[in-house]
Amino acid sequence: MPTSLSGAFTTAVMPIIAVAVVGYLFARVYDVDIDPLNTVGLYVMIPALAFHSIATTPLGGGEVLKLTAGVLAYAAIMVVIAGAVGRFLGTSEALLGALILASAFPNSGFIGIPLSEFAFGAIGRTMAVLYLTVQNVVVYTLGVYIASRGTDRDPRESVREIFRLPLIYAVILAVLFRALGVLPADGSATAGAIMATIQMVGDAAIPLMLLIVGMKLAETDIQALSKTVTPTVLKLGVAPIVAFAIALVLGFENVTVARTFVIESATPAATVPLALLIEYSPEVGPDEIDPAEYLSTVIFVTTVLSIGVLTGLVYVLQAGLVF
Repeated sequence: MPTSLSGAFTTAVMPIIAVAVVGYLFARVYDVDIDPLNTVGLYVMIPALAFHSIATTPLGGGEVLKLTAGVLAYAAIMVVIAGAVGRFLGTSEALLGALILASAFPNSGFIGIPLSEFAFGAIGRTMAVLYLTVQNVVVYTLGVYIASRGTDRDPRESVREIFRLPLIYAVILAVLFRALGVLPADGSATAGAIMATIQMVGDAAIPLMLLIVGMKLAETDIQALSKTVTPTVLKLGVAPIVAFAIALVLGFENVTVARTFVIESATPAATVPLALLIEYSPEVGPDEIDPAEYLSTVIFVTTVLSIGVLTGLVYVLQAGLVF
């Protein structure tokens, strides 16, 4: 693996930027409806990627449990830190939820999965998929609660979204196949063809996710840039430190799992909480910043600035300077 900053950038970060830029330019030239693409990725390609990655991974259950514990611990710690910092700085209640969501939930899917694969190979991709799965559960429970505070809307409808996502069932099915010893790769031609098809569909998720990231950035209306300093520092500065500390405490046996956990946690602010804020955030006055617009700006800023942060982290992790 490359052990220089330029090597880390070229092999892990530059491919992500290149595809995202194509999506950005395409959306600036053409009027593209992103929702259908997002639906295909969420309901077809990402579940296929999850099933194949988990069904074929050589990793044992111990590392999976540690990763799950790490994701839960990371989310809880970042929620507490962001909430404390926001209150200390006098952030309004309307924006406090957006600040916490931006700081606590990384873009572990659309950026994290491709980055983990480019940087750490098949094991990196598998762990990134598991990270995303656990985070989705946290987002649609704790995240919904944070987004809906101060409103009279019923958050249970969004919590039920967890059970509408095929990703959860793809992971459960793959885990069951492994536990029962009935993996599809049993040597038969039919099973091989099925797994090859699933793999092909799953592999298509990587470029699609990156194109969607670029298209979403093209839609961002940059506002309230001065207000994004705090969540940007928390997401790109504090979050990686918290992730390093958690990884050291958990003591992952496989260094690639530990490295993937850190890089996933360090990715920019996630986009799913934005949809929650749009649905649940309280009404604000005409002179106040809308929480959804605020989070949208944070997502843009952290995504752009993460290029340097992620390049440095990939270099540190690939060089084995920590793990």
